[in-house]
Amino acid sequence: MGDALVASEAVVDATGAAGLGFWRYLIASIVLTPFWVAAREPRISRGDALPISVIGVGQFGLLIAMLNLAVLLAFSARVSFIFATLPLVTLTCERVLFHRLIGTAELLAILLSVLGIAVLLGTDLFVTTIGSFEFFGLFAALVEIMTGAVCSVYLRPYVRRYGGVQVSLLAMLASLVPLGAIAAFETQGLTTAGWTHATAFLVLGIGLSSGAGFWCWRYALSCIPTGHVTAFLGLGPIYSNHSVFFV
Repeated sequence: MGDALVASEAVVDATGAAGLGFWRYLIASIVLTPFWVAAREPRISRGDALPISVIGVGQFGLLIAMLNLAVLLAFSARVSFIFATLPLVTLTCERVLFHRLIGTAELLAILLSVLGIAVLLGTDLFVTTIGSFEFFGLFAALVEIMTGAVCSVYLRPYVRRYGGVQVSLLAMLASLVPLGAIAAFETQGLTTAGWTHATAFLVLGIGLSSGAGFWCWRYALSCIPTGHVTAFLGLGPIYSNHSVFFV
């Protein structure tokens, strides 16, 4: 997640926020298709296909559009730190929506992880003053984590029923429709004519890593509580903090 965040910041000017999301999940869908063909889990029923698709529009459409908008307008370290609070937001959603009991040790561990990430990022969080446009970027990051938390909580039962590959693939394909429609109104559109070789390479890497990463995320959701899964996304700022030197 951290590497993809930094790479997204590097190419979003050339691709557009929605356009980057479209290419990201188009590539990721192609990556997951062979695994879907080989999957042994029961196929998704017609009754469950619609809610999974709706959640997918939020998870892969709205969330990624907000993430790309955030890195377009705000400094990546600050966006990463806001994203690191996703486990706390997810635990809150589980508590409010499904009345899940949250242990003191569990809550303390996540709070300490967020504090540790803030210490790790250190002065990177304050390397520049926050301008007016960056406030919109940080607000987009807040919308992003709220969307990610709610979608993860509601998607977990389907992942346990049908497996991570099928659910991820359907959710990604559903998100391509709104992402493509929004990208058509962006200045960059969906054309790749103006891309440099570096831009194309980074977009390909983002798509390939998304296919692998979201499969791992969905598989984890089928095994352990949602809040625990999202806690590992707190490692994203660590990787983004180091990856910025290579992009």
